Amino acid sequence: MASKERFSISMDSALRTRVKEHADAMGLDVSSYVTAAVLRQIDEDVAVARRFADIDADIAATEAMPAPPGRSDDFDEADLAAARAGIAQALATDARESAA
Repeated sequence: MASKERFSISMDSALRTRVKEHADAMGLDVSSYVTAAVLRQIDEDVAVARRFADIDADIAATEAMPAPPGRSDDFDEADLAAARAGIAQALATDARESAA
């Protein structure tokens, strides 16, 4: 069994009471309840990072490119359409993953 270390967190008393009551209602001690919640959040963060990795890479590559000569920083309709297409792609990927 892995050794455990004490980890102290601070929160206001109202939240502390809610956490304690909810952990009790779930039949868990606070430590187990908070640990489970943290692990769920880590899994969610990793899934989000994976979901958007390709898009983030595309954004980074685009931002690294020099601006075309004479180009302003204002968005035109083509820029907005490209942004909408990227958002639609991300949402479609999310919907497919949720259905699986």
